[in-house]
Amino acid sequence: MSQRIFGFNANPGGPLKLWAEEVAPVKNELGESPVWDSVGQQLHWIDAPGKALWSWDLVHDPVKREFGETLGFVALRANGTLLLGLSESGIVAHDPKTNAKEILTQFEPGLNTRPNDARVDRFGNLVVGSYNNNWRGDAESIGSVWRMSAGTRFLSEILDYKIRCSNTTCFTPDGKSMFFCDSPTRRVYVFDYDPRGGLTNRRVLYELPSDTDGSPDGAQCDETGCPWIAISGASKVVRVGMDGLVTHEIELPVKSPTSVTFGGRDLCTIFVTTRGPDGGGLYAVKAPPGICGVPEVAFGDVSAIMPRAGDVSMGHMSSISLGGVMAGLGVRGTVSSGTGKFCAACGTNHAAPGKFCVECGAPRA
Repeated sequence: MSQRIFGFNANPGGPLKLWAEEVAPVKNELGESPVWDSVGQQLHWIDAPGKALWSWDLVHDPVKREFGETLGFVALRANGTLLLGLSESGIVAHDPKTNAKEILTQFEPGLNTRPNDARVDRFGNLVVGSYNNNWRGDAESIGSVWRMSAGTRFLSEILDYKIRCSNTTCFTPDGKSMFFCDSPTRRVYVFDYDPRGGLTNRRVLYELPSDTDGSPDGAQCDETGCPWIAISGASKVVRVGMDGLVTHEIELPVKSPTSVTFGGRDLCTIFVTTRGPDGGGLYAVKAPPGICGVPEVAFGDVSAIMPRAGDVSMGHMSSISLGGVMAGLGVRGTVSSGTGKFCAACGTNHAAPGKFCVECGAPRA
């Protein structure tokens, strides 16, 4: 039986507003799964149906690596390598420096599913959820949530019920709680998390209001233990306190933000992936004072990536030119000039077009 975390509205003025702006117009079909590598100082994310992995060090142009399969997630692995969820191959280890790829394990063989939302827990284990490829057609809950323990290649089921579309997977900094949503339900749960056992003590943290379009998508937890959740279809990301109240909202000029993470040198920049048709770019905004992220943990496996017979390396690699540096964020963006270059409220020099100031949120002329 689920319990609801609930509280009175202690903030009648509403949540604090932030405004994200596009920093990389990469035109993803469905950008997803952003993860910041604090050691390598770069951001990775995927274009799921575009069958591509994107990587960006915020200094040079973003690099696109194409694969021949739909991607469900990217996660960090030890020694600068990555884990990928691929629609046909399953869970795969990938070295972006050598382009080597090794299939580690199949994912839900025999089911019409693929890997979807995933993160490495605070103990170095991979937690990955399922996506029913036909859930919009058959509405069947057939998938689950799995854990691949550090240093292994085996998936263990950790959820005691079936799901359609896994999302919002993220962990509190102490690793003791995990957030999760089966997106069609529009409810975000928090579970007690044990890296050696299953998910327990499920309770509802947040339910999308009936007058709000869309559904919860990807999420990331900040250093205070609160999740920032992309609401795909509602043009916003919400920060939900442990009392279930929305404390902050990031507004975007596109309909469907898809996932979120913290990055940059100080982990105080919030990056948001989006989907088409009106979106597809990478957006960013500075986190409010006193709130930052925590370093992402890498999957605990230091073994060399050894492609087996039949393992195919990634395909074409390319980059996209972005132009100058975006003021206030220290990331590259398209240079603009003319009306609205400087914020009338705080004086920030804007290097990219947009409706709001990236520093103070004031409307731009």
